[in-house]
Amino acid sequence: MDNAFIATTFDWDHRTPKPWQMYANKTFNKLRVPVRLSPAPGHMANVEARMNLFHLLEQVIAYGVPGDVVDLGCNAGDSSIVMQRVLKALAPDRQLHAFDSFEGLPEVSGSDRQDGVYAKGYMAAPLEVFRRKFDQLGLPHPHVHMGWFQDTVPQYLPERIAFALIDGDLYESTRQVLPAVYERMAPGAIGMIAVYYDEKVLPRRGLSGGYRSPGVKRACDEFFAGKPEDVRVLYANEYSNGYFRKR
Repeated sequence: MDNAFIATTFDWDHRTPKPWQMYANKTFNKLRVPVRLSPAPGHMANVEARMNLFHLLEQVIAYGVPGDVVDLGCNAGDSSIVMQRVLKALAPDRQLHAFDSFEGLPEVSGSDRQDGVYAKGYMAAPLEVFRRKFDQLGLPHPHVHMGWFQDTVPQYLPERIAFALIDGDLYESTRQVLPAVYERMAPGAIGMIAVYYDEKVLPRRGLSGGYRSPGVKRACDEFFAGKPEDVRVLYANEYSNGYFRKR
């Protein structure tokens, strides 16, 4: 299956300078000014993160790992769209389950509050926007579970999971979903962590807090301590993803 749809379905190519920026860059170059202009990156995920998602999901399908697919923290649906496109083409018998409050982040407390990165309501995306995107692309809608993770995940998580995208942003949200997801993952199943930043593996300068989401790594490190799996870093330009494979 071609992965080109990732670059054409969404306007994620923010690295190609606009015409006026190209002109300015030529001027800077002539003046020997060490500056290069380019459009600002998006505030959610980028092309590289979606490529990681594509290849990991395609992998569990290619190897016949049993189970359905879950998107925990689907927001406006871009990741869900990538996953549904893959399932429609390669595994139409598998179901996609999308979880989100559609009200943004919950009340921030404890260590998440101390991090000072997020606040209640950040990244809110209405359910109507999510559904409209699927309609515009002619894709079947996934099973949508609206509400906070602690209310929806225990009740609606599929019995067997082949692939999970975990995008909780916060320590508390990540900590809540990891045990339930891990328990239902089939051997060989893959869990992808949407924002997992490990400075020891890939130190980055000048990244804002949202690209680091420090609570996510804390929750993952605590959960996988003593388990046979560990989380590995995947490069994603501004972002840094993580993944683990269930043994």
